[in-house]
Amino acid sequence: MGDNYIGTLIHNVQLRQMVTRDDLIALYYHAGYSVNEIIGFLACHHDCAISERQVHRILRRLNIQRRNNESSLQDIVRAIIFELDGSGGNIGYRTMKRRLLTNHGLLATGETVRLALTVLDAEGVLARSRHVFRRRRYISKGSNFSIHIDGWDKLKPFGISIHAGIDGYSRRILWLNACSSNKKPEYIAHFYLKYVREINGMPCVIYGDRGTENSIVRDIQYALRWHHRDPFQGLSSFTYGSSTRNTRIERFWRNLRSMCGQFWMDVFKEMADHGILDTSDNIHLECMRFCFMSLINKELDSTIQQWNEHRIRRSKNSDGPFGKPDVLYFQPEVYATKDFRFDLPGNIDQIEREYSLVPPMNGVSNEFQELADVLIQEHRLQFPPRTKDQALELFCNIITAIDSI
Repeated sequence: MGDNYIGTLIHNVQLRQMVTRDDLIALYYHAGYSVNEIIGFLACHHDCAISERQVHRILRRLNIQRRNNESSLQDIVRAIIFELDGSGGNIGYRTMKRRLLTNHGLLATGETVRLALTVLDAEGVLARSRHVFRRRRYISKGSNFSIHIDGWDKLKPFGISIHAGIDGYSRRILWLNACSSNKKPEYIAHFYLKYVREINGMPCVIYGDRGTENSIVRDIQYALRWHHRDPFQGLSSFTYGSSTRNTRIERFWRNLRSMCGQFWMDVFKEMADHGILDTSDNIHLECMRFCFMSLINKELDSTIQQWNEHRIRRSKNSDGPFGKPDVLYFQPEVYATKDFRFDLPGNIDQIEREYSLVPPMNGVSNEFQELADVLIQEHRLQFPPRTKDQALELFCNIITAIDSI
């Protein structure tokens, strides 16, 4: 279920018609949803009314169960060691349990993962146990009432920028992309309009900072919400604020850093410390994007799925809501609220053509892409890279070839 398959399945009508009811139940069940949550998804987004008893009967017939169905300890330990060697070295046992299911297809109890991490990553467990944060309270009315957008610049010194949007009520990640720049308004407009197409509507209000990268999104939101009659219509539909006001996305950046961001920061800093990477050389930065962009975006896609399917626990310092972001977002009625999106006033194709721009796949100029293609063919280099080490080797080979020209 890679690439956030559950979210895609909910939005894509044609794909929903190709999958049978039993397949849907199996998919949702393997993703960790409860029986009542599965019934909610089937009723709200697949036009299929089914009873709890019937779901249990289908699961028994398919021989699908969670209890007494744990994967072998050897496979679990091997997968944990693999994750600890990468970006998984900064996550707790609950996130590790979700990552084992998402990335490796392994079922493991929380206790098994906790005990395994205690043995395999004792220092990490101790470090995480000492961090206790007191967070300010934040409340949003419902899904698509408010979304928060921002860019993450920790990888920017190495040529890679990240941008994200998150729903204020459910904390569901709406988009999370690495590109050459998160300051180009046309790129941010593309991410926003892609989200608008997915929900076939627009959010009530957007929160962002005063950077010029938000100017086109702001103007499009103003235009789409201009003729509505609610308190947040028109000029009130986009709100500027500081990072303390943009709390949802700022809080998510901490999770992103622990889930995969810190790993890539360490990799790139080590390259710079060993003289492999010169961050003042534009050719090096272009080569970094060419070699590492696809890997990072692939990991960000996995991060989206892990985050949207994990369960937000009840906290004494917060008024909620609590649960899985996907369930909170797609089934707000269960939590006595609703979806606050507004219908699109018309076709947005012209807006998309004039004001948005799709970021280059590898984040590089056409000239560098052509040069890299020639060097890869001449030197028989492996592209695209599938691991961090392959990307590093590709980077070194391309830079060496360019220096010799």
